[in-house]
Amino acid sequence: MASTSKCRLDPIDLHDASQFSELQRQRVSCGWDYDPEILKTWKRKQQEKIKRLFWITINLTDSDNAAVRAGHISLNANTSFDPPELRNLPHVEEKCVLSISTFYILPKYRSGGLGRRAMQRIEEIAVQEPYGSANCRFIALNALSKRHMYDEGQEWRGIWERMGMSPPSFSIQEWYETLGYVSWKEEQLHEQKALDGGVVKLWEAFMRKEVSK
Repeated sequence: MASTSKCRLDPIDLHDASQFSELQRQRVSCGWDYDPEILKTWKRKQQEKIKRLFWITINLTDSDNAAVRAGHISLNANTSFDPPELRNLPHVEEKCVLSISTFYILPKYRSGGLGRRAMQRIEEIAVQEPYGSANCRFIALNALSKRHMYDEGQEWRGIWERMGMSPPSFSIQEWYETLGYVSWKEEQLHEQKALDGGVVKLWEAFMRKEVSK
């Protein structure tokens, strides 16, 4: 059983061929953003300090010194999020909003609260140099709308049958809500091919959490 109490976040070096390959393997398992060209854009964003990628690292047992890369997560200097609290302010400091994305844990390690622990770690990093910023006021992210779990109709719960997929076992939006994130708008951000050749549009909830100073 993995020891989640010793979860740590280690910077990913995409210039290292073995780490590049491992990240691609995990992205294939995730099912999103696994094309090598996408990973190359991430490497460029790393160089520009726009996207900071981390391994979610654990030890398999308390007595085992062998570290395991159980997943990955990123912290981004993203200006596309605009929480309502920042509107109409005369001055908004640089990096006052950082965003979390590219969060994935390999299925066999999804137990014992590892996801919560990883989120706690990345939130700690967000308000500290060199990867975060002391100016950070909000941490933002987006998550698949819970309406895809509960609302009836093809646009909502019906999407899973249209894509030939099983519905998720829980709502990721509700999971983030338990961590203190609140939704302030929803948009159609992603498109997937349906079995009939059509297009399925996925709604994402924009969420943010205010940083306590």
